[in-house]
Amino acid sequence: MENIEYIEDYFKSNPNDKEKQAFEQRIISDNSFAEEVAFYISANGVIKDQLLEEKKQRFRKIYDDHKVIPFTKRPVNKFVRYLAAACVVAAVILLTWFLKSDSHSPQQLADKYIDQNWQTMSGTMSSSQDSLQTGLALFNSHKYNPALEIFETLAKTDPANYTAKKYAGIVAVQLGDYEKALTYFTRLETDTALYNNPGKFYKAITVMKRNGPGDKESAKALLKEVSDQPGQEMEGKAEAAELLKKLQ
Repeated sequence: MENIEYIEDYFKSNPNDKEKQAFEQRIISDNSFAEEVAFYISANGVIKDQLLEEKKQRFRKIYDDHKVIPFTKRPVNKFVRYLAAACVVAAVILLTWFLKSDSHSPQQLADKYIDQNWQTMSGTMSSSQDSLQTGLALFNSHKYNPALEIFETLAKTDPANYTAKKYAGIVAVQLGDYEKALTYFTRLETDTALYNNPGKFYKAITVMKRNGPGDKESAKALLKEVSDQPGQEMEGKAEAAELLKKLQ
């Protein structure tokens, strides 16, 4: 079986959409290759014998989608090969679906953190307490744009106000303005007067939420820096270690 290494690599790696399409198309067009894939699946127990009802229905849908030629219009020997190939295609797609459903995407992990920590916020006493509290009240009412205006004004008029920078970045994330959020979190990160500085961790959450090209690796690097921080208990240190495990 000359293709066994290629087949094994496909199942053990995380192929992109283009690689998945090429693999599945080869199954359909190359009967010998389809048989090798079928043998690999059988030998390694890739597909479990017992499926939940929902997954059985998913398998049936995939199989039906690939049943394009009626039985009566094909010779028996060719039909057997076609049926084997169609079943393998369904198995491959189903396996990919299983793996995807159990995986942790950066965006999903960021969404969970944001839902748990950035839906409502409470303020601290400051010289600009009235404005800060007004911004927080607007934020907690999901009025993000006017809240952002207040926090940005506070950050501009009082550059030492790390709370305003933090809140401005969080609101920008909620608005989907990730570049602005990263700008504020970077300014927060470089604030040497702040002992327990969450800037780096918040940058990691932001790039995970954005989930663009290279963002996963950037997030992992930031999370590792936070989790490896010696001495001081940087905000988000424990969370960073946990998120890093799930992103590996």
